[in-house]
Amino acid sequence: MSRANPLGSATRIIAFAAVLLGLIRGESRAESFFIDIPNHGVAVTHSGKMLLAAGPPGIALFSEEKIQNSLAVLMKVRNAAGEVIGFATELEVFPAGANMLEGDVVWDTDWTVVIPGRGSLFLYEREHSGELGSKVISPTLKTGEPWVGDWTVTSTVGPRPDRKGRIVGGTGEFAKAAGWFTETIRLTKYTKEGAMFGTVELKVQQKGAR
Repeated sequence: MSRANPLGSATRIIAFAAVLLGLIRGESRAESFFIDIPNHGVAVTHSGKMLLAAGPPGIALFSEEKIQNSLAVLMKVRNAAGEVIGFATELEVFPAGANMLEGDVVWDTDWTVVIPGRGSLFLYEREHSGELGSKVISPTLKTGEPWVGDWTVTSTVGPRPDRKGRIVGGTGEFAKAAGWFTETIRLTKYTKEGAMFGTVELKVQQKGAR
């Protein structure tokens, strides 16, 4: 009777552990993208009636009836080290009659994040205004004085059951990406003209990225 080779068994165990570790690493990958407001802003447009400044001056507004509840933002994107590595669009559609000064408003947001040399990520979330209206915007409009403070909130509330946004897909190294993401806003200043100052973080937890 041949005796089992302990080195062979150990090799198989090590190989299995390496494969498992590789699967775990391939299964889950976290990365954050940041937008500094207003420094990374390129363009903002909406109906002209929202509580956020549109720009640059002369930009076309969404004056047509069927798109008046919409918001489009173009911005640069940086990494955690502060280096600008790409750009993004944020497209939002608000429910008719929404008024975040009077309550918590929930709306749809679509993101496209483009990282040259790597690819693009397509993201979808449901966002809410929370206490933005009552704690930041309303006091500013009443006094005319800028609000200054430190207001941080994760605005993502869905569509996933765990209140996270969904990675819809991507291109390049993100072509097979799935998983979830969240948007966290840290606001430090707001003016009566609708100018915002702060940082937005998109925390992306990928699954299946190449």
